[in-house]
Amino acid sequence: MSTGWTEDPAWVATMVAAEAHTGYPLRTWMAEGPLEALRSQRHAPCAVLSHSVGLFRAHRAAGMPLPAAATGHSMGFFSALVAAEVVPLEAALALIGATEDEAERRFGPGTMGMAYAIGMKEPEIRRRLEAFPELELSNVNGTAQGTVSGPIPALEAFVAAVKPDCLKADLLPVRHPLHCGLMAPLLPYVKDRLEQVLPQDPAFPLVSPLDGREIRDGFEAWEEAIVSISATIHWPLTVKGLRGFAGRAFECGHGRQLAGLTLWLDRELGVDSLQSPRKWA
Repeated sequence: MSTGWTEDPAWVATMVAAEAHTGYPLRTWMAEGPLEALRSQRHAPCAVLSHSVGLFRAHRAAGMPLPAAATGHSMGFFSALVAAEVVPLEAALALIGATEDEAERRFGPGTMGMAYAIGMKEPEIRRRLEAFPELELSNVNGTAQGTVSGPIPALEAFVAAVKPDCLKADLLPVRHPLHCGLMAPLLPYVKDRLEQVLPQDPAFPLVSPLDGREIRDGFEAWEEAIVSISATIHWPLTVKGLRGFAGRAFECGHGRQLAGLTLWLDRELGVDSLQSPRKWA
């Protein structure tokens, strides 16, 4: 993740701030491992968020103009809020920490999680879920790709039931039922933990990861981030909302997963990566 950025002042300053807040040696894990530490449920979100924000700040320092709009998939929306100066980096990291703390307290280890199905359209996934009332649709990632969340035994049964009828289905390495109603009882606790955060209006418009609407109010954007913990992420609607701002987009982070998802939804919306220096030029 950190290759090519370890000497960039803006990236380093962002990572130093993240390490000071979390107490995690994020740069060491990125550069040297162990990979298990970087990938853990506690550490990975902090690393991804901080790296994404660091990339954005580094490109801005190099002359990249403000984007016409920004969004993010799941926790990526937290990064967008920090980039748009709605909340500081520490507030977004605190949101991750509060969610993890309360989820660990409420759900026993190995009891909850998520599963994915590729090659099955949203209406069919919803129809299949009628046989699994414990589960909920949690991510609509494309026209034929989604995730469901809930108890592990039900997820295993769901995967076994749909696997013969789709390209691929399996459990995800996630230990919480993210983006579904099972997370809703956590929200009051999370809000109490973050009551001192005073969001500011974004420096550029944000696009909701839930329904693709434009958000220009800081309090609304911060509320959207918190609510998204227990609400379905709908990437097709998000891409549709983003498409109204520009014909060129940039994935701000390591990898090209979002670029790939977006390409399948909108072949005319070019998506490049900011992982490499000056890709925006």
